[in-house]
Amino acid sequence: MVEKNKTVDILIELAPQLMAKKNVHSINTKKLEGMGYSKIEITYAISLLLNRNPKLLKKPKSKKILDNTFLRIMPKEEKTLFTKEAYQDILLLRTIGVIDEDDLNDIIERISVYFRDRVSRDELRQMINYMIDDEGEIDFETGVRLNLKKNDQIH
Repeated sequence: MVEKNKTVDILIELAPQLMAKKNVHSINTKKLEGMGYSKIEITYAISLLLNRNPKLLKKPKSKKILDNTFLRIMPKEEKTLFTKEAYQDILLLRTIGVIDEDDLNDIIERISVYFRDRVSRDELRQMINYMIDDEGEIDFETGVRLNLKKNDQIH
């Protein structure tokens, strides 16, 4: 089974490649393997990313494969909830489509309620790992998601 605390770390490492490449299939995972991540952990992280941002599979019309729009402007009070490194992680994860506006609101609420001080990079990554793994739990034998996502509809 994949360790939950490594998924966001892998996605953060992949973010620069995703922002620079035209094709998601040309991601180089050798560096991640050299950092000690297993192929299963890397595959799980990429699968989770594609599940949360399926647009990455489509052929881009422009040079960039990512939509860099970030609609929500965080006021100074919200920015101060994060360390500089944690805030950078938020921006990267939003840019590659791992978190959306609703997720960001949820993160800010959790930090406001559960943390007295600014949230560190490690605390933030742990929180996001919990959020994305909890939402996208998959039965590895059948490949079926066990929970509906917030935007899923039942037909």
